Parts: sequence; structure tokens; C-alpha cells
Amino acid sequence: MKINLLLLFLLSAFLFVDKNVFGQSFCGTTGKFLVTPTEGCAPLTVNITDQMVNAENVTYAYDFNKNSTAPPEEKDRSFELSHVYNLPGTYTILQYGSIKDVAGFSLCKDVIVKENRAPKAELMTCANGRVRLTIISDSISLAYDAIDITWGDGVNQSVNIKNGGALFYDHKYASGGNFPAITVQGKYATGACTQSLKTTLTKQTAPQSLAKIRIRSVEMLPSGEAKILYDGMEGISTEIWIDKGDGQFVTTGKGGQSDGAQSATVTGLNPQQIYRFKLSSKNFCENLIDSPVVSSLVLKEGAVSLDEIISVSWEHYPNTDNLLQYQLKRDGSVIFTSSDQLSYLDTDVKCGTTYQYEIVAIIEKDVRSYSTPFSIAPKSSSPETITTASVTVKDDHTITTQVALSGEGLTSSYDLIVERAALGSQDFQQISQPDNQSLLFDDVDVNTSESSYCYRFTYENACNLRAPAFSAPVCSILLQNRVTDVLWNANSPFTAGVASYNIIQMDDAGTVQDEIPKQLETSHLLDIGSQSAFSFQVKAQSTDGNMLSYSNVLSLRRDPIVLIPDAFTPNGDAYNERFEVKAYFVSTFNMSVFTRWGEVVFQTEDSSESWDGNIKNEKAPGGYYLYKIEMTDASGQQISRNGSFLLIR
Repeated sequence: MKINLLLLFLLSAFLFVDKNVFGQSFCGTTGKFLVTPTEGCAPLTVNITDQMVNAENVTYAYDFNKNSTAPPEEKDRSFELSHVYNLPGTYTILQYGSIKDVAGFSLCKDVIVKENRAPKAELMTCANGRVRLTIISDSISLAYDAIDITWGDGVNQSVNIKNGGALFYDHKYASGGNFPAITVQGKYATGACTQSLKTTLTKQTAPQSLAKIRIRSVEMLPSGEAKILYDGMEGISTEIWIDKGDGQFVTTGKGGQSDGAQSATVTGLNPQQIYRFKLSSKNFCENLIDSPVVSSLVLKEGAVSLDEIISVSWEHYPNTDNLLQYQLKRDGSVIFTSSDQLSYLDTDVKCGTTYQYEIVAIIEKDVRSYSTPFSIAPKSSSPETITTASVTVKDDHTITTQVALSGEGLTSSYDLIVERAALGSQDFQQISQPDNQSLLFDDVDVNTSESSYCYRFTYENACNLRAPAFSAPVCSILLQNRVTDVLWNANSPFTAGVASYNIIQMDDAGTVQDEIPKQLETSHLLDIGSQSAFSFQVKAQSTDGNMLSYSNVLSLRRDPIVLIPDAFTPNGDAYNERFEVKAYFVSTFNMSVFTRWGEVVFQTEDSSESWDGNIKNEKAPGGYYLYKIEMTDASGQQISRNGSFLLIR
């Protein structure tokens, strides 16, 4: 108990010692002891002789960190004057304690313990008597200045791996079969540790596997070169072999025997031909080992020829490893993947742009095969002449044209050209803006209430190819009205002639109520007796069925018109024989005729009926008669007419 308390006191005292005494380390210079020996081979026993006078509670730490500024932990303290080091290394012994009524003290000394274990090694043997001994590069073998190899047939060899020397060493016995014991022993230049252990090798092992020697990628270049990346092994001679298409592999003379990633270039090849490559390596026993085969790829323009579509296809010989995927790249980006498809149609292209394509085969175990890139621009046929179009009069100052594009030469972008001429003229002028891509075009520089206009169309595709001719002209129709009918210009709106006209009848809201075939007529009689608000439009179709022309919309709204005679003469001269009222633009009609005394002599709900001047089949006497007419117009408004007229006999 007293000892522990004293130690605690001493440790506390050390913590308050001026740092100038010990510097920044707990190791000081005031202690005193001898170490015997200070250097030796593991296992090494050292003995301590304490030389401090009047010292109390002298304590040791046999593996102290000399840079530590604190005393050792309790588990690392010892009062023993002897210690055994089993492993090599440089160790620091710390002595610390106190002198009664004086102060604390400490001192550090180093002990060097050298390696004494036998180096580790592996042995590879061949049936022809050849062997390879490989020293394991670790802390044991690197500790020695030299390593002695005793081959067992009277041949000895001393090697040094400490400064980057080789790790494997070959030897040839007179014959194969049973090999003598081979020993490996570490040596120091000073002759220390002469009793160090030896490693004895008698086990015969098979030659090392060459599975890591394999092709990583094959890349065909436009220059006719193939760039081969592969993994090699140190000391293993590896050559690149090629099959040029006849099924026979021949050496390229390229290769090496270095470890890790290697690169070689095979020249004089045709980038449009497929080649197969493999690695042929000699293992330590002179046996040839082949790697899996990797073939090159050929990418070319496909057989399909479509407007503004690029067709590509590729060829590839089978490989000994499994193919996982093809990746088609355009301008460096993957646009298509497949495990078995050998062609692709690229529709995301435009004329005037050149694209670069490359196909990559992804093979298991992270192997790649790259084709030679090739560049190509989309192609196109010449556009066909436009055969489908329509012309529609939209309002007094607008005509809308519309065309349909089809056939060969149609690309994603184009310039639709619209030309106009007055009806009967051949002086067509372009009215569309450059690079017009709208199939629907509004011509706002016209006067449709007075004239008809003709239009023709053509277009130029994105590949700067134009249709061979303009379309046949399509002309607008001018629809006009008279009181009792509507009529339109008799000029054919089409070069090929008119198949038929239809009159489209709409109500006041513009809803189509009827489409009336008119054959080749150019007028339509109106039912003005029953309608007061209506709209009409004429549609013409060409004889080939591809062209349409729509006239202006003629909207008619009439106030009711009632024509009432003030006299009639039913005398048999066939002139003015009846009391006949004419009513236009009314939807209902009711008329009554009275004598001056209020007797009804005639009544009708049909505006086309009239009074013949008879009462109950007897001639009515001459004189004045009264009438009352009740009508409704198309809007439902009630209209009344009252008056008198004279019957003359």
C-alpha cells in the first residue's frame, strides 16, 4: 500500500517537473542503468543493472514510446530486471524513479532485436526438372541482408531482395521426378544470428494459373491498326495471336512478360474486316496456355434506305466468353443497346448534319470490343409533287390553304412554298415566308368579296431537295346572293375540273344543317318563304378527289317583307285576278279577309294561298274589304298587318 502511494506521489512529481529537464518527452537524462546486450537476434533476453544510488521504487517499461510526454500505463510498468523480446524490432527501455529528498529521474535506452525466423518461400516444379522458388516479400525476408538458397544438388545461391531484387529464382535439375529438399535461410552482413532458422521446401506444386492473362479490349482504328489492351504476368512470356479470317491463328510478334495492364498495337489491318485475337502464354514449365478469344467488330451503313433515317448494321464473330450486350454510340453517347440485334434505324437525325457511329460489344468479365467509328449524314429522295390541297375562304380578307405531304423525300423539316395568282392569271407570286413549315397557311392580303384567287404549292426538304413541279392550282370560289338564290363563279377552281359542287347550309349559329349536292350547278334557289336567317358555303371537289375548294361563307339575315295589293279585279282577263299577299322571311303566317261588317270571307295559314273574290262559291260584290295578317319572323317576333283593299267588278 505504501509502495502504491509512493508511486502515485512520484508520478505526480514528474508531472510538475520543468519541461526543460525532459524536453517534450518523458524520457530524461538523469537516470542510470546498463542493458546487456543492446543488440541481438530474436528471441533476445536483456538484463538490467541499476546504477542509481539511493534510488527508491525504480520502475522499468521495456517497450516505451520515447516521444511520449506521459509516463507509461500501469500495465506496461515492471520492477523486473530482465525481459525477453520474441519479435524483431527496435525497442526503448525506460527507467524512472526517485531519490529520497532530492527529485525524480528517468532515462531511455534502445535495444535492437534482429529477425531470426526463416524466410517464407513457395516452390513450383515441372516434370522436366525445372523449378521456380518464389520468396515471399514480407517483413521477415526484407529484414535480411541476403537470403541463401540451397538447391539440394550441390548448388547454392545467395540473393538480395531488400533493395528491389527479384523474388523468384529458377533452377534446373538433371531430371524430373523426385526433387531434393531445398532450404531458404536469411543472413546478415555482420554474421549475426548465425543460428537463424531455415525453411525447407519439399512439396511439389503445379505451375501457377495463367487465368489472369486475358484480353481486356480490342479497338479497331481507322488507320488499320488494332489496339489491344491485356493483363500480363511478371515473368510469363505472352504473345498476341491473330486469325485473319481463315480460321488459323498466327503470331503478331507483339507481347511481353510484364505484370499488370499492357498495351500493344497490331498494324497493317483492314478496318472493315473482322479479326479474332487471343493471347498465347508460356507458363513456367514451357506449356502454352491460350486466353479466351476476342474478335473485332465492323460497323457499316445498313441496307435500309429511308428519308432522313440512318441505317447501321454490324458484324461480330462469336467469342469464347459470353456476349452480354451491344452498345451503339452516336457522337460518343449510347443510343441503343441489345443482346442479339445486329442493326438499327436511327430516326433522330437531320439532314445537313454528319454523325459518327461506333458499336461496342460488352463481353462477360468486363471485356470490350470496339468497332472503327464511321461518319455518315442522312440521305433523302427528291420530294414528290403535292397532290392533296384545299383552299378555304375564311373571311373578307383571309383565305386559308392547307396541303398534305406524303411519299418519298418527306423529312422532319422542310420549306413549304405557297404561290398565289388572280383567277385567270398565270402570274403566280410566292406569298409564304422562307422556311415555312406550316401546312396551314393564311393569306391575309386578299379581297374575297370581289375576287377569286388561285394557289399552287411545292416544298423543299431538309436535304435541300425540291419537288420536281408545283401542284396543280386550287382556286377559291366567290359566293354571291340575289334575293331568291345564291350563285358562284362558274370558273373551275381546279385544272383537272370539278367533280361536283355541294352547298353547305348552316343556321344562324354556324351549325351545319344540311349539305346539298348540286352536281355541276352554280346556283342554289333559296326558300325565302320560310327562312329569314341562314348561311351558305360552297364546297367543290376535283375530279381526282384530292383537291378541295371552299367558298366564302354567305350569311343572310332578312327582315320580313310583306307585299299587299290595294285592289284586284277578278274579271276573267287573267290579270290581277286574285287578292294575293307576298310574304318573305317569315316562319308563320295567318291571314283573314273580312267584309265591312266583320264577316270572315277568307282565311289561310299559307302565304302562297290567295282569295279569288268568291264567297261561298258566289261572286262577292265589288267594294272595300278588310284584311288582318299575323306573322312571326325567324327570331320569334310577332308582326301584324291590318288594312283594306278594293274589289273591282
